[in-house]
Amino acid sequence: MFYKWEYLYYHFFYLRPKTEIDFIQKRYLVYGDDDSANIASAYSELFPDKVRAKINEADLICKHIFDLLGSGSKKLSPEGPGYQPIDWHSDFKNDFHWNPQTLYSHVRYRNIRGVEVKVPWELSRFQHLNILGQAYTLTKHRKYAEEFSNQIADWIKNNPIGLGVNWRCTMDVAIRAVNWLVTMEYFHNEDTFSQDFLKEFYLSIYEHGKFIRNHLEYSPKLTGNHYLADIAGLFFIAVYCPFFRESKKWQEFTLNELSQEIEKQVYPDGCNFEASVSYHRFVLEMLFYSELLGKRAGIEFPENYKNKIRKMFEFSLYCVKPNGMAPQIGDNDNGRFLIFCKKPVLEHKYLLTLAAMHYKDSQFKLSEFDFDEEAFWVFGPSGKKSWDDLPYREKPLNSKAFPDAGWYIMRDENNYCFISCGPNGQHGNGGHAHNDKLSFELTLNGQDVIVDPGTYVYLPYPEKRNRFRSTAYHNTIAFDNREQSKISDNLFSLPDRVKIIKAELTGTNDKIIFQGEIQYADITHKRTITRDKKPGTWQITDTFSY
Repeated sequence: MFYKWEYLYYHFFYLRPKTEIDFIQKRYLVYGDDDSANIASAYSELFPDKVRAKINEADLICKHIFDLLGSGSKKLSPEGPGYQPIDWHSDFKNDFHWNPQTLYSHVRYRNIRGVEVKVPWELSRFQHLNILGQAYTLTKHRKYAEEFSNQIADWIKNNPIGLGVNWRCTMDVAIRAVNWLVTMEYFHNEDTFSQDFLKEFYLSIYEHGKFIRNHLEYSPKLTGNHYLADIAGLFFIAVYCPFFRESKKWQEFTLNELSQEIEKQVYPDGCNFEASVSYHRFVLEMLFYSELLGKRAGIEFPENYKNKIRKMFEFSLYCVKPNGMAPQIGDNDNGRFLIFCKKPVLEHKYLLTLAAMHYKDSQFKLSEFDFDEEAFWVFGPSGKKSWDDLPYREKPLNSKAFPDAGWYIMRDENNYCFISCGPNGQHGNGGHAHNDKLSFELTLNGQDVIVDPGTYVYLPYPEKRNRFRSTAYHNTIAFDNREQSKISDNLFSLPDRVKIIKAELTGTNDKIIFQGEIQYADITHKRTITRDKKPGTWQITDTFSY
């Protein structure tokens, strides 16, 4: 049996149901310091138009109807009375099924044309469980608690440790454990679940922890968001489950690793080093929720760590468009760490509410954005009161350069331009970068006018992935089909070949000017973008030689 000794060791030494049942009454991330009894009425008062929608979402989950990665609503279990098992091992979008008995390391998922492994991985992250917990909080209907326990028991039964596609990627193992533990907070009453389920639940959490620790996605040459997710997930397990003998060591290890990785993976200007705005958000969620969990559990992170997270939020403050969305720079696979409410993939404005609440700082409170539901579930009704007590930001957001990442943001009231002119990230590997130097997104009067086409796919169609990474697919100039950086067969590598000669943002009361110059493949490309405020014009000038 795979990891047989781990099963035996845990059964004989660690399984202490009484400790577990007492411990699940603790809440760290849900509701803040508020009493759960007040949550339903407060939510109904603050978000009256969302109550029915929330319950409808939960009811669809109970019917095993999911919309994953643009699939549209799909039912993933057979019809029948009572709970029917979910197919956890399929890319249902492309009618492909993985053998659940295959050892994780032997699971093939690359080079299968037209097949997207992210479909079963996304389902098995269990990020939909928050909706069940919230519906239970709002209604106290036991069916939502029963669905929570049934889905987890179903998954555990059909995904033994180390077997099948859902153990293939440690990051997804970690994110699954985090979502199980956080959602358990909604169901914290002693009599909500049977002792048999609790034993099964914590045994699986322990197995997740052991698997993560033994299969960290670490390389001395390069660590990225995968490794961060691994150690963040293990940190959550250690904090939520102090009754595991390894938990103290796991906590010490992950606290140290998180503190080191934030220095390696976040530039001094606060931007993530993977050349992707969407991955910046993904990594920020991992790092921020780890810090928040630590704070609420009495675990102190180093000041440098906390300062870096604040800088990450500050980038998001300037990055968010007047319409609340983020530009699509670099890769985007819809990746999230915790999802407390459904929203458009590119909507990042909730990060500003989280920052305003966490720091009690009005610089993050913009008059154009309301209190976000995401913050309600994290900070509770008292968080809304703190929000109301904060004044709105007095000064409008100005244009700002983030030179380490090579991201430049021009702002003038409801007008916005984001320019990419930086390194490919990951210390030159460029795994999530695109050939987008001097490319831009433009928003006029709050409406998107010029946007980036995005990512489209990762693995199913290599030629389409590369097309969306290409120079020609970005709002820059492509010369004779030459690529800024060479695109190879490695779908997650785009080594820097562009030399950035100049990237500068300047401004006066009347004008904002970006000037950039790059060289590659014997080509010199200069671009100037000018916002002239008085006539209200934008001018883009390109010169080139080769």
